[in-house]
Amino acid sequence: MIYSLIKKILFQFDPEGVHNALKTISHVLPKNLLHTFCSYSHPTLLTSIGETPLVSPIGMAAGFDKNADSADLLWALGFGFCEIGTVTRLPCTGNPRPRIFRLPLDRSLINRMGLPNVGVDELIKRLHKKTFHLPLGINIAKTPDTALPASNKAHELNEAVEDIVASLNMLHGLGSYTVINLSCPNTNDPRIFETEQNLEVLLNSIGHISPIRPILLKLSPDLEIDALRKTVDLAIKHDIDGFVIGNTTNSRDSLTTPAETVARIGRGGMSGAALKMKADTQLEEVFEIVGREKILIASGGIMSFRDLLDKLSRGASLFEIYTGLVYEGPMFVKRLNRALAEYCEKVGVKNYLELVGQDLRHALSC
Repeated sequence: MIYSLIKKILFQFDPEGVHNALKTISHVLPKNLLHTFCSYSHPTLLTSIGETPLVSPIGMAAGFDKNADSADLLWALGFGFCEIGTVTRLPCTGNPRPRIFRLPLDRSLINRMGLPNVGVDELIKRLHKKTFHLPLGINIAKTPDTALPASNKAHELNEAVEDIVASLNMLHGLGSYTVINLSCPNTNDPRIFETEQNLEVLLNSIGHISPIRPILLKLSPDLEIDALRKTVDLAIKHDIDGFVIGNTTNSRDSLTTPAETVARIGRGGMSGAALKMKADTQLEEVFEIVGREKILIASGGIMSFRDLLDKLSRGASLFEIYTGLVYEGPMFVKRLNRALAEYCEKVGVKNYLELVGQDLRHALSC
């Protein structure tokens, strides 16, 4: 394939540099022509998130388009929606470069970006400036390093809650859905909202405002089962609409990449194929609790159509990719959409949503 050759060249360069260069080049690409070649639509793929209709259940995960710069490109590549951000109340520069690393043997990435973004004020200006072809979700997190010293836990929590609530209030009326990112592994802040008591304070505060619904929580795949269940139960209690499952992982289990290479890279969240088993297990656990009553967006390890079916069978109704695009190329979304539509026709369903949570092991023979 042509992309296999292109990828060999691109992988010789710094990943973040390649990403930025491609974004710059994309501004001069003919988007309508690109959309004609890279998109695929079919009635079996029609769905929605909240009240927003989607032509495809496959979206771009948060992290690719942090500042609403690339939504037109993602539309041209056939995505059904895009989760922009993570955005924070104040602008962030993120961690020092290099901060993205490839693990080709494992078809994975490690990043320690640290939430670089232009901040809520600038993002609002960008969202007002143009009309987007693609429905946008907005992923929000606490501004890194805004908390007071750990010796003052009450002030630390209050400041963190106020920071997120301020972002939600300012972004009211923008986007098609909201994601609260509880689980970024790439900042120096403690995961303050991964304790039941602190999350209760945050969710109580959110309940007094009107963020764009649906509102979802993005979970860490590294949560222990007991903590995961408590988080989900608390979210249900506070009428949260669903979950993004999940974020990147700090785990380095079962990698083919030599241990010394991984050690040299150091800290950061891992995504891609190496994350799939962890993300699948968490998705299955959450679906067992919420069933079809909540929106479940699967994010983590979708590198093939088989991977997408695994997420569908475990309860996801929407799917987000990022690392899969890096390794599979610009036609990846089209291939996934086509394969899902063809599979629906083969098994005789009118819409893929009929398959959510179903045993799809027979797909191996399709």
